[in-house]
Amino acid sequence: MHRTLFLTAVLAVTALAQSPAPAFEVATIKPSPALARWSGFQLPGGPRFEASHVTLKAMIAYAYEVREFNVSGGPGWAASDLFEIEAKMTGDATPAGTRPMLRTLLEERLHLSVHRETKEAAVYQLVLAKGARPKLEEASEGGFLKYVGRGQVEGHGYPMSGLARYLESLLVQPVLDKTGLTAKYNFKLTYTPDETQAALPVPAGVPSDAPSLYTALQEQLGLKLESAKGPVETIVIDHAEKPSEN
Repeated sequence: MHRTLFLTAVLAVTALAQSPAPAFEVATIKPSPALARWSGFQLPGGPRFEASHVTLKAMIAYAYEVREFNVSGGPGWAASDLFEIEAKMTGDATPAGTRPMLRTLLEERLHLSVHRETKEAAVYQLVLAKGARPKLEEASEGGFLKYVGRGQVEGHGYPMSGLARYLESLLVQPVLDKTGLTAKYNFKLTYTPDETQAALPVPAGVPSDAPSLYTALQEQLGLKLESAKGPVETIVIDHAEKPSEN
């Protein structure tokens, strides 16, 4: 009896180990043209996944669900050369479904190998401003962030962890949610972005004297960004080769 159970467990583990990695049915990856109509990743509908004008580091960031500034190492071209991908799969594409497929594609076509490291690094902590009450309206519905334009964003039923991730994209540095606020909120943030914060035109609704991002967070939301050291997960590129024409 025990031997039968043992053999069954061994066979199950062996079958799992031999299961093929998730992969696109058909995929091409090639250098992007000098001028591209758009840049980034998209799921245009149905069983399709596309990327345009993206670096290898951007692809790794998407595939492993980290920020691009948390990808390190690799050859110099990993952060400079631009590529495009067109892929098809079985069933409708979703971000969660395409990430492991993209990892497989990079391993097969670029012979990519990586490893994860968690290290102490400079971070921002999003905290409650001292002596101030959060200026946030709790919401029972929503769940999205609306980009009105450069310097203006609105949260509709949005969590503080999501706001922290938005701030990461502006500051190009990890932002840890330390507010202790666990609900979802409605809020509006209007600020004057500096030259590093998103290359989008400032919309007409943003006043010319809007405060800096740091001041706006405190005055408009009752929150504050504090510099600190904290654990940051990094994807380190061990090896990568440029893709051959396909």
